[in-house]
Amino acid sequence: MPTYTQGMHIPGFDPPAPGQQPQVATPPPAPIGVPAAAPAPPVPAGPSELEAAYKRFLAAKGSTDGNSLTNQVVRTVLEQAVKEQASDVHFDPTEQTYQIRFRVDGSLKERLTYNKSDFQISAQLRVMAGFPPQAATAYSPEDGGFELAVAGRQIRFRASAFPSIHGDKLVLRVLDMGANTLNLDALGFAPDVLASLKAAIQAPSGIFFVCGITGGGKTTTLCSILKTLVRPEINAMTLEDPVEYEIPHVVQSKINPKAGFNFADGLRSILRQDPNIIMVGEVRDLETAEIAMRAALTGHLIFSTIHTISAIGVISRLIDMGIEPFLISNALIGTLAQRLVRKVCPHCAQPAPIDQASVESVLKPLDTDSANLVRAAINAPGGRYVRPKGCAECGMVGFRGRVGIFELLLLDKEMRAKISGKSTPDELRRAALESGMKSLLLDGVEKARAGITTFAEVAKAAKEM
Repeated sequence: MPTYTQGMHIPGFDPPAPGQQPQVATPPPAPIGVPAAAPAPPVPAGPSELEAAYKRFLAAKGSTDGNSLTNQVVRTVLEQAVKEQASDVHFDPTEQTYQIRFRVDGSLKERLTYNKSDFQISAQLRVMAGFPPQAATAYSPEDGGFELAVAGRQIRFRASAFPSIHGDKLVLRVLDMGANTLNLDALGFAPDVLASLKAAIQAPSGIFFVCGITGGGKTTTLCSILKTLVRPEINAMTLEDPVEYEIPHVVQSKINPKAGFNFADGLRSILRQDPNIIMVGEVRDLETAEIAMRAALTGHLIFSTIHTISAIGVISRLIDMGIEPFLISNALIGTLAQRLVRKVCPHCAQPAPIDQASVESVLKPLDTDSANLVRAAINAPGGRYVRPKGCAECGMVGFRGRVGIFELLLLDKEMRAKISGKSTPDELRRAALESGMKSLLLDGVEKARAGITTFAEVAKAAKEM
């Protein structure tokens, strides 16, 4: 993957003259670098500043090399995305323009619309991602990526190009490769849940699933778990689609279904590599599930994701795939369901009473016992409920960043017996709650009570539970 660092000299790119704004180099085919003294261009302060910076680039077109200006525009956009903690950058084509949008805290925000004739931004991004400047065929999706040093941090951009009638739609996934990115302690677990999770993943063998909706942080959690477990005496290997985070001392692989290398085939191959720990990006079918479950019973520690909405739902999903209940009860360590909710900006959050009508709408779908438990937690003394206001620190949005809400199910002897006995999902859930499992909703309520998020955010997430 090409890596572009600040101050790098690349053939065909000369350092800026005194007083000239620093330039971003035309991407090379492979990482090279000779340190130079050029400082990084400043990061705009906000969305309006991004538009103002773009106007300055337009004004300089007649007096500055066009390729150099294009490089500067690209770097400015990407640096702004990193500053705003965007998870994705969208370049959406129309007949004459491109619209740039950032996904910040789960929502897409418009940032800039520019004429295609202004700068060859899409061509520049294609080259940086390892694509040819123009698509080889009119209807050929492409995947690639590159790395860029921003504010002293190494940022990976995973690129996807999708053909449309008006040209490529480009989407860049923004991945901060900083040391604190994969930190299990920083994901938002309650102390008791975190302690239970850390104890569970130390099991010598078995399988552990993380579940939730797309974009809910499952991969980050799995990679954080893996990073926690890796030691020199451990052989850890992964199968992913795609590889998002590189983890030191872990052999990571990307599946390639077009070449016949899928999760099932890859897992069979890994089992011949003397692994201790295996991470499978997703269990999608019966074949992969059977191989993973049987590997878990033969001394391997397996971690994977599966698409379902609750911790108990993982068991139902595996049974629906065709996995025998006795195999699940013997191989499964536990499951973790999760969602992401927006955090209130600490600089402008204001105390606010909770809306009882919203409370009742959230409790309405629950059974009586669960509703009473959540209602008691909501109304217990000591809650510090807040509402967003908006300030310069959060771009007048009122929220800054996201935090996880979690539901951790660990199988005890009673739960294993119920699974083997083919208990219904409702019976399994009641048993889990009675044994101390904290539901997603209850974990969200606790974070709202602490002023970390709002009850409205929890209520919105509850619709997906």
